[in-house]
Amino acid sequence: MINFNIKYQNNILDNFIKKFDKNKVTYKKINKKILNIPALNIDNLIKDIKNIKKIKKKFINNKKKIIILATGGSSLGAKALINLYDKNLKKKIDFIDNIDPIIFASKIKKLNLMTTGFIIISKSGKTPETLSQLSALVELISKQKNKKNILRNFIIISENNNNPLRKIAKKIECIYLVHDSKIGGRYSIFSKVGLFPASLIDIDINNFLRGAKSVINEVKKNNFNQHLIGATVHKYLIDSLSVNMNVIMTYSDLLYYFGKWYLQLWSESIGKNKKGSTPIHSIGTTDQHSQLQLYLDGPRDKYFTFITTDHTKKGLKMNKAILNYKETSFFSEKNMGDLMQAEQVATLKTFRMKKIFFREINLKKFDEYSMGQLFAFFIIETIATCYLSNVNPFNQPAVEIGKKLVKKFI
Repeated sequence: MINFNIKYQNNILDNFIKKFDKNKVTYKKINKKILNIPALNIDNLIKDIKNIKKIKKKFINNKKKIIILATGGSSLGAKALINLYDKNLKKKIDFIDNIDPIIFASKIKKLNLMTTGFIIISKSGKTPETLSQLSALVELISKQKNKKNILRNFIIISENNNNPLRKIAKKIECIYLVHDSKIGGRYSIFSKVGLFPASLIDIDINNFLRGAKSVINEVKKNNFNQHLIGATVHKYLIDSLSVNMNVIMTYSDLLYYFGKWYLQLWSESIGKNKKGSTPIHSIGTTDQHSQLQLYLDGPRDKYFTFITTDHTKKGLKMNKAILNYKETSFFSEKNMGDLMQAEQVATLKTFRMKKIFFREINLKKFDEYSMGQLFAFFIIETIATCYLSNVNPFNQPAVEIGKKLVKKFI
């Protein structure tokens, strides 16, 4: 059972979708390719869980804080998953995904190095930002009396080759977890890169993978075609109607980093050969007070995906006496979730009235199984859109130019 519903909310899109034929040869070929992608071979990835739990038990012992040094896809998936769960446990984990020299130094210098665990992640093992973070950290540790013990608080995750991170792991004698070289960073949420950090705060990674697997199994049985419909709509809007912005608006702070994860997934996958659309992440209700005017009354060059859930009667109740005025009595004695729900419904109703291109993805719950399904859906929809557009979903050739120039300018 799929724990989310998708509704397209525009007459043009409705009529277009009615013509969709999942039995077209093109779609069958795309599904065949999707089912052979290593990042979506959930049965194979499930085999890692026993080892992950074993290492986690040893690694977490006596650790009061966990620092994850990674950037891009090596960071965003785990960050999105961890953000969904218990706040007290979340405080134990901090992602440092940038090389801002002031912030990095400030965070590292505050740590008790003996009770902090460090996870360093880079698929290639050559990412300059991650290597610089690790090098600066080792430099700091080298001045400590018990440096050998501190370095054993490290875990490095990278490919199974003789890359710089592998060499460093051998040198400092820390745990090295091998990442499958066939799984790119932005598609690594179901691998050790996403699962190991999530396991540290007791997220049910088995159930998360089961959710992902349920979507893949439905694709395999030809029972699920929402990714193909979504891809076809994206391509139609981009090619035929010049809709070149892809806005995802999330109505829950729990999905904040999911939105950031999606920005990378879409950008790096589709943005090639002058093709694609620019992804934007907006947050409901916050960005209704900054961006909504443009969305409703500006150029019709945007396609919106609203991710919603039922907030009714959730959260704290509002005080009746303090809101006992003509202008505010309509929401006195309501829960904060009631206002969130009303804002969500009102925004979608306004978009409908304005005949703007959008769809709603309504999540029934925020558990690991449902989130596994949601991650899997957006991955396969993105890949399907790339295949329909004759774009390679797995490379990012343009950014390699900048990487080479870094060596020149440092």
